[in-house]
Amino acid sequence: MSSASLILTDRSLALSEPKAVGAQGSTKVLAASSLGSCLVFVSGAVVTVALAAIGRDMRLSPLDLQWVMNAELLPLAALTLVAGALGDRFGQKRIFLAGIALYGLGATAIGFAPSFALFIASRFLQGLGEALILPNGLSVLGRAFPSEKKARAVGIWSAAAAVASAVAPAIAGAILDHGSWRMTFLMLLPVVAGALAAGIVWIPTDSPTSHARVDVGGAIFSTAGLGGLGAGLTSLTNGSGLTLWVLVTLIIGLGGLACLIVTEQRLGENAMLPPSLITSRSVVGANLFTALLYGALTVMLTLIPFVMIRGAHLPTLMAGLAFIPLQVLITVVSPLAGILCRGFGRRLPLFAGGAVVALGCALTLRVGSNATYWADIFPPILLLSLGMSLAIAPLTTLVLTSVESDRSGTASGVNSAVSRAGSLFAIALLGGVLQQGGPALFSGFHMAMAVAAVACVLATLAVFIVEPGPHIDFIPRD
Repeated sequence: MSSASLILTDRSLALSEPKAVGAQGSTKVLAASSLGSCLVFVSGAVVTVALAAIGRDMRLSPLDLQWVMNAELLPLAALTLVAGALGDRFGQKRIFLAGIALYGLGATAIGFAPSFALFIASRFLQGLGEALILPNGLSVLGRAFPSEKKARAVGIWSAAAAVASAVAPAIAGAILDHGSWRMTFLMLLPVVAGALAAGIVWIPTDSPTSHARVDVGGAIFSTAGLGGLGAGLTSLTNGSGLTLWVLVTLIIGLGGLACLIVTEQRLGENAMLPPSLITSRSVVGANLFTALLYGALTVMLTLIPFVMIRGAHLPTLMAGLAFIPLQVLITVVSPLAGILCRGFGRRLPLFAGGAVVALGCALTLRVGSNATYWADIFPPILLLSLGMSLAIAPLTTLVLTSVESDRSGTASGVNSAVSRAGSLFAIALLGGVLQQGGPALFSGFHMAMAVAAVACVLATLAVFIVEPGPHIDFIPRD
């Protein structure tokens, strides 16, 4: 799953980084970080367009299709925070380049995967690479610029990522109309090679911090918890019922999350998920809002291209171009949302954004087998784009201003991980839709979108958990 909204959420990691002593070659560091980080947003965007072709060619079940998405999301949701600690411990440049290399290996293996099992293992490897790339690429960027130039640099990084995540699905759609879905992954390899070369040459070598603590227990328990719940919910929505397998995976998931909470409390402020963040009312409200809103966003990003191709039989290229308005509007409108932050405080921009996205979800109930893009698909995408534009930049500001300055990086990293977790669980609940065809596909699609609309309404209610607070200045200025 990829969009400009994720880009705007993730960039707060760089905004919260202090400037490194002796940082140099800032423009080249910006180019190297942007090129490598683009990979994180491109693969999910490509998969949503290629999903129907992958399922048809490999004869996958709905359960398999869900894991095509979640095999990438699981390591991203579970390991992004610990990946940042690995960068502190072993050097951010080293971990950043290792992530790019893992991503490239994963993309190569996907392109030649002879079986579904190897395909999923390769997707997990790709997601693991992304988990290493994102926090360390942003940390490298954040440390390369002084505070007065950092926002502009992060704005350029955001624009580059938005362009890449808009162009990649269109290229993938063109390839799918004339070739194999495997080429949509192999086309990423020149970018991987360029990112590795740029990172090696342009990013200064940083000094590892030998005393930096890596929360291995937190990483293991978060992976087990999210993976178990994801597997259990995925099987449950595919009509298997409450079988022994489902019970076991759900118990493992709940047990993993329980152990995570106990472990993090024991480690205190040295944990990857410090207890002070869990007890902060505004941070809890912001993360609940994030999980619900991003879950609904993921449903739209996944199902609309799938329904366009498989249900309405629209060209794959059109499906690849469908969400360009989302990229453009969020990139252009989000900086203007700072006016709402300054004029109306913390809650109203988030409430308005969630409500508009809910309207967009509801409008998709008009989509049927005779759907056309401009009459039926574009209007809900436009509302989705406007709603996310209103919500995401103020959300970033809220996360960064709800904690002490020395905790802002951790808080933004947690929020980024929560957005991926929301996406993970949303995909896990889509089995009943992906297994349908013909008129039943649209019935399932409409049901999923109705649930997504309800999730957005619940997100607007979660806004009231956030402390009203003073009117706040908008932080991510481009």
